[in-house]
Amino acid sequence: MQNNTFESFGISKEILDSINKKGWKNPTDIQKDSIPFALSGQDILGQAKTGSGKTVSFGIPAIEKCIENKKLQVLILTPTRELASQVYEEISWLKGERNLNIAAFYGGVGIEPQIEKLESGLELLVGTPGRIIDLIRRGNIDTSSIELFILDEADRMLDMGFFPDVEWIIQKLNPERQTLLFSATFPQEILHLSSEFMKNPEHILTSELELEIPEITQKFSKIGRINKSWALNNILLEFKFEGQVLVFCNTKRMVEMLEQRFSKVLDKKISSLQGDMSQNAREKVMTKFKSGEIDLLISTDVAARGLHVDGVNLVVNYDLPTQVDSYVHRIGRTGRMGNSGLAWSLVSFEETSMITMLKNVHGLDLIESEIPEIKGEEKSHFSKKKDWNEHSDMFGMVSLGINIGYDEGMSHQKLFDWVKSLIRISDLALGSIDVGDDKSTIDVHQSKVDYVLGAINNNSDLGRIVDVEIL
Repeated sequence: MQNNTFESFGISKEILDSINKKGWKNPTDIQKDSIPFALSGQDILGQAKTGSGKTVSFGIPAIEKCIENKKLQVLILTPTRELASQVYEEISWLKGERNLNIAAFYGGVGIEPQIEKLESGLELLVGTPGRIIDLIRRGNIDTSSIELFILDEADRMLDMGFFPDVEWIIQKLNPERQTLLFSATFPQEILHLSSEFMKNPEHILTSELELEIPEITQKFSKIGRINKSWALNNILLEFKFEGQVLVFCNTKRMVEMLEQRFSKVLDKKISSLQGDMSQNAREKVMTKFKSGEIDLLISTDVAARGLHVDGVNLVVNYDLPTQVDSYVHRIGRTGRMGNSGLAWSLVSFEETSMITMLKNVHGLDLIESEIPEIKGEEKSHFSKKKDWNEHSDMFGMVSLGINIGYDEGMSHQKLFDWVKSLIRISDLALGSIDVGDDKSTIDVHQSKVDYVLGAINNNSDLGRIVDVEIL
């Protein structure tokens, strides 16, 4: 039987009612492939891209497996507090009228209220490894009654160093339990874990152990660091906020700076999200963003995972991440559940190697694009500054072309001596020189380009005008 509708899964009316309220008609590929196996009691090793609907893939079986008896039956582990909160929210609405007690437990908040909830009775628990271990050691979690264990974003667990904690928790569980493991990629450590703790898992892989890339438009623009604010501003004006915008930076300092800078020039609701904020403050921001109260959210990778907002149509990488999976998870914040989306990366020279890796090694379809020019009544709030770094190589050298060569009796040494005497800069500021018949090139350090251009343009030693251009 084809699993082309949610009704075909044979799930409860309460869940179907919740799905219908969302307006979802058909399950996604990962849902179609995994839910029947999960409902049958089969262990699952599932590869699921960000935004594919994997929370529903394990949320439906988790709810269906629960009996309303106030005994803990389902444990879901996530790598971050944000993701735990998100999974909790999604399962809470998915269960509909089912009288199930569900909670999300993580660090950064008081443990006593969590203990009280456990004592009053829970059927389903979402949590982060550290807090779950703490509660098990205290004797507050009875692991013997857990029949379904779900590990979400296993690759992230590995990246964050949580795997020893995950293994410790698994060893405390009933060996006869059912296990569902979801991951965007499958490093060897994850495959080893699955072989140790899972029973003949069904492999649900959309591509054999390859990186899953969201089907959205991906653009990038080479731009010097000093002009990134100008570039971001023009992209935002071009976009006209037809949907929400999420901007990623690599540091909290840059997040704070951009929030201050753009709050002054844009008539939009702008907020930020970064790791130094309290858990309560972070949750308030995420709630407002999800509800549409915030137009533009500027964030570190804190928000790259677990933040599911259907209204995000544009993601901008102000800073390009250093890890491929971080890039994928960032851009996966848009184009969710089949909607269109755009990801635009601003790439300074030191970040170009990452673009090369994404394109050539991982086969991503990244389109190099010019920064939009603002026309008409709209005005750019930032001016573009001259930045020779945009034209320099990895050593900071800029290639200049001049219209003199062998035809005028110029040699390599003569050209070097002429340039050296003309501009009077150190040998270190001059790079390679290449003399052609009527044109030559010389490499000059970016810090001296303006000086060199001025000296050549004002020179009359050769008895004629020497044209110079940036190559």
